Amino acid sequence: MSLEVFADEKVHTSSCHAKCQECARKSQYFSLLGNVFLAAFKGLAGTLTGSIGLIADATHSAADVLNSFVVMIAMNISKIPPDENHPYGHGKAENICGLFVGIVLFFGAVLIIDSSVEQLMNPEPLSPPHSIGIVVAIISILANEIFYRVEFCAARETNSPALEADATENRADSIATIAVLFGMIGAQLGYPKTDPMAALAVGIITGPIAWSLLSKNISGLMDGGQTHDQVNQIQKIVTSIPEVMGVSYIKTRYTGSDLLVEIEVLISGTTSINKSDEISAEIRKALKPNIEHLGDVIIVCRSEATKTA
Repeated sequence: MSLEVFADEKVHTSSCHAKCQECARKSQYFSLLGNVFLAAFKGLAGTLTGSIGLIADATHSAADVLNSFVVMIAMNISKIPPDENHPYGHGKAENICGLFVGIVLFFGAVLIIDSSVEQLMNPEPLSPPHSIGIVVAIISILANEIFYRVEFCAARETNSPALEADATENRADSIATIAVLFGMIGAQLGYPKTDPMAALAVGIITGPIAWSLLSKNISGLMDGGQTHDQVNQIQKIVTSIPEVMGVSYIKTRYTGSDLLVEIEVLISGTTSINKSDEISAEIRKALKPNIEHLGDVIIVCRSEATKTA
């Protein structure tokens, strides 16, 4: 590849990254304002129509508002450059945010399940909610799915745990509202218990999604790295450099959206210090376009003679 072509590709990649970052920033405001509207819309509709399922879903959307606000704060913190007290940057703020979202989701699910079971155990007959609630549920499903797709696209391109957590929360809300929709339809058909059953389904659906977010972000805070296959990909790229005789170890970990990599490579015992620096630069150059969201790469060059000794 010529230097001109490589430079053009680098400029194009940088331009695309900037657009994705801008899209990620706008998607946060889009999700926050959208969830404020949905929480108020479903809460009012649930109160007026008497739908327990819609009220539970409105509570879910209110949690989305809090989560979207926390995500905005976390993503701004994660962009703060490294300093003396945080030499690796502030990317872990996104994992802390994702953990917070998971906790809110989990306890929200517990409260919804408790309220739903109480309604189902109530011996008094329930009145079916007004049919207008069905229209409200359909609008909510479509809106949440749009929020999810916009945010998840931005999260995937920027590798943002916080944004992915917020997108997942919107998808959870969409799935939960589908359950509410079927509950209200059942109530209209003469089965009023299906409305609190739908609210119960909201809680049950939310639980596993909350656990997924918790486990993923706990892994990030515990310096969880890439999978075995992804590490093998890095090793193949490194060993493709002619001067590299082998790899002693590869360590990876995420700090927010950035992947940090530490590698020890084996080189000839006769290699000069200047040449080892050139090898390190060549390894970084080879990894950058092939490993997504690559941040800092620390390379230790050890001579084969030293390793053998």
